[in-house]
Amino acid sequence: MYRINEGSIDLPNDWQDRSINVIGSNISGPGITMTITRDDIPWGMAFAEYVDDQARQAAQALKDFKVVERRELTVNGHEAVEVECRWVAKQGPIHQIITTVQSGQRALVLTASVGGKMSNSQMAEMRRITSTLKLDQAEA
Repeated sequence: MYRINEGSIDLPNDWQDRSINVIGSNISGPGITMTITRDDIPWGMAFAEYVDDQARQAAQALKDFKVVERRELTVNGHEAVEVECRWVAKQGPIHQIITTVQSGQRALVLTASVGGKMSNSQMAEMRRITSTLKLDQAEA
């Protein structure tokens, strides 16, 4: 049984969740958004290598991509890496905090984004929100 906020659907057991959740702080006008994506860590690749590879791909794909800070942490007992970065989109500068959490051979990626620059209190709140992640036992 596959759960979504609105209910559930009976899918074959070998199907994997590839959904992207996008949530935002403001209904109208600019605000912080958070996306939650899921990915498989390639066979034989360590979690840290996966995170480094994703950052390399972002640097190649995004204009003026720059890592401000990278730090290793745990999110409710799961290994995680946080990358604070900036880059330039068509609409202007983007500031992000990308937290990648290891869940077995999968990665759950929580990306907080804002146009311009996040304030210190916004960054603290996004880190607080991310720290509340609790993975279901079946997912871990």
